[in-house]
Amino acid sequence: MENLKQFKKIPIYVVEEHNDALQFVYSAIGGKKLPLEGNTLLHLDAHPDMLIDRKLKGEEARGGRKVLQLLQIENWIVPAAAAGHINRVVWIRPPWANQFSDGSRLIHVGDHPATGFLRVDSKEPYYLSDALYSSQLVNKRKFMLTVAELSSRMDSNVHNLCNQLDIHNPFVLDIDLDFFSTANPFLALYSNIGLYDLLEDLFHFDVPENDDIESIEKTVNLREIQLLELEDLFMCMEENGNLENYTGNKGLYYEKVSALVPIVEEEAKRLGERPDWWAVFASGCTRDQGGLPHHISSEELIKGTIEMCLKPFLQGLPPPILITIARSTDDGYCPPHQVEFIQSQVLRALKEIYVTDEPILHYLDKIKE
Repeated sequence: MENLKQFKKIPIYVVEEHNDALQFVYSAIGGKKLPLEGNTLLHLDAHPDMLIDRKLKGEEARGGRKVLQLLQIENWIVPAAAAGHINRVVWIRPPWANQFSDGSRLIHVGDHPATGFLRVDSKEPYYLSDALYSSQLVNKRKFMLTVAELSSRMDSNVHNLCNQLDIHNPFVLDIDLDFFSTANPFLALYSNIGLYDLLEDLFHFDVPENDDIESIEKTVNLREIQLLELEDLFMCMEENGNLENYTGNKGLYYEKVSALVPIVEEEAKRLGERPDWWAVFASGCTRDQGGLPHHISSEELIKGTIEMCLKPFLQGLPPPILITIARSTDDGYCPPHQVEFIQSQVLRALKEIYVTDEPILHYLDKIKE
């Protein structure tokens, strides 16, 4: 282990978009507060955030801070693992989030030998549905993903959970406020016509029955074609407002999008707006595997989760090197009418548990920009 410097007090960084948290992890590495490799990310969130931009190159992921501007809220963790900075991710989920099953699994991340795009060898539906699997990887690294639920249903089992996870430093405590109350913002997009349900058939994905490499790769290749075709169709609609000049394959997906267009256009006209086709595509991309979690918690549940679950859980672990908090409210994942309440409650709890600096409210700096 390299000789590390220590913060006098644990810093807390509060960001709006979750991927902005990674810059503070990289800064701590650069300042020798965290080691270059071998860090653990303790990630409390209603979403894993462990996808990969399908067009992100492995060399970009390993390009230091340059990668930060290429990341989004759903895909900022795995590139840091590909660079070797994180070798263990512990996703602590609320009861209503089940994108991964509980337990631990070893995942390799590296470059697809033909394209150079960053891919993983995980056969989890989470990765297959985004066509992110590859059995052939170069420049690969491995990391451990552990998933566990934290909820009031656990009662006295929080102590057991702490022991099972065996978390030790160096680790970063990362909290998304939507862990406590979660909205699926896409449910509100043209909700009068039930768009989210209409998109299920269009973006449908079946997990292969067999998990041999040949079956998995065939499934991933077909999924890749499907996603690229749908992306092209919706890009054409976004740019031209119609499919008259569409030059791609005019097969099943073309027919389904063509059938969807007048339904969306009529609803957008009723609302007095131009259809947001890119938002429709983004919504569809979340529709596979049951869609995104949605659970608006009461203030009573939020308070109870913080007092009865979060505090005992964190008190059973060693203090982290640094803490990052994501508000996730501008994009609609943490209900805007609750975010200030949740943030104040979480910050109060952290100050009661740890010796911390005053939180750095990075999201206010971005508003000024």
